[in-house]
Amino acid sequence: MYRKTILENGLTVVTESIPYFSTVSLGMWWKTGGRFENEANNGISHFIEHMLFKGTLKRSAYDIAKEIDAVGGAINAFTGKEYTCLYARVLRKDTDIALDILSDMYKNPLFQEDDLEKEKYVIAQEIKMIEDSPEEYIYEMFNASYFKGHSLGLPILGKQENVEKFTRHELRDHFHRHYALYNLVITASGRIDHDVFVQKVSKFFNCNQSHGPTPETMAVPSPCAGFHIYEKDLEHVYLCIGTDGVSQVDNRRYRLYLLNAIMGGSMSSHLFQEVREKRGLVYNIYSYVNCYHDAGTFGISTSTSHESVEEVLTLIKQEMIRIRDTGITDAELSFSKEHLKGNLFISLEGSETRMGRLAKNEIYFGNYIPLKDTLREIDKITKYEVDQIGNSIFKNPENISLTILGNVNRERIEVLWKG
Repeated sequence: MYRKTILENGLTVVTESIPYFSTVSLGMWWKTGGRFENEANNGISHFIEHMLFKGTLKRSAYDIAKEIDAVGGAINAFTGKEYTCLYARVLRKDTDIALDILSDMYKNPLFQEDDLEKEKYVIAQEIKMIEDSPEEYIYEMFNASYFKGHSLGLPILGKQENVEKFTRHELRDHFHRHYALYNLVITASGRIDHDVFVQKVSKFFNCNQSHGPTPETMAVPSPCAGFHIYEKDLEHVYLCIGTDGVSQVDNRRYRLYLLNAIMGGSMSSHLFQEVREKRGLVYNIYSYVNCYHDAGTFGISTSTSHESVEEVLTLIKQEMIRIRDTGITDAELSFSKEHLKGNLFISLEGSETRMGRLAKNEIYFGNYIPLKDTLREIDKITKYEVDQIGNSIFKNPENISLTILGNVNRERIEVLWKG
């Protein structure tokens, strides 16, 4: 089902053949993103993602959209902290069309001045949308404080002052240095034959580049846990609590996923039941896990009224202390394992998700991790191991960071949180 080929020009091709699918999802994944930026060029990766859709030597922006729409397919892209993806989903018979369009967008982007100026305005609106959405903006505030001084703390969209001053030369230079073939993985999942697909990729990506500059070394972040309030006149108060998690290549991540399901990763989780269902203090509350190459975070996020902030924070703090001191039950361990495995199976019903899993396995591990191996890792986790990681991440209160967006009584909250 899984096969991998590295072409002579350095391009990596990974496929998963699923004969019973009628569609093929294929993506170009570059091992670059927001983490490879600095304060001066923050936002350039996301800007490049936008510019790839603005036309090539062969196609206008309208042509790109129309050709995909004409076969009922879909094309999109996103920029992350450690990778950037441009992908399409089409019927099997239209694989050549998708490959032709994607390769053209990669090999022949125009980066025209007039498009550049228009896209500056578009991205400025996107930045303002995030700032007007407290549920999303609170994450940027948390990352900015927790990873202060490190590129992981910079926003993916960039700062507006940076976006406004980007030049065509800067974009093209960054593109050529970070989006070279050696840094590109092409993945495909669905009704596909690997050898035939590799031949097609060789044809469409007939670039002669055999090597490029040495990939940049990633600086390991040093988390800056603390108490941070960003005042804003809002009807609600938004909270984000976070601490050290584990990296994407740390096997303990599965233990953290299980703990996440128990604490706040589902509607039956402790936090959702205690804070939302039993007391009606919030509309939503959940925990989450973020994993990077060499770091990670475990977080809890919610929003509530000004009158309920202290009670909500107290309940969250009690839950962290309970996990730290008491741990989980055998029944909760069993529940979280079935929950995690069920979510995994359901998510892999589409070719697009499978295509993404292929890419992330290649980017982080350099190979494929079979689903059965993942399930085996989950099944063999013990209660002691989950208790151990719960105790580890909540052991030192000074390592737990609290970020608040809204208007609160700073002194009262600080005493409550640090007390």
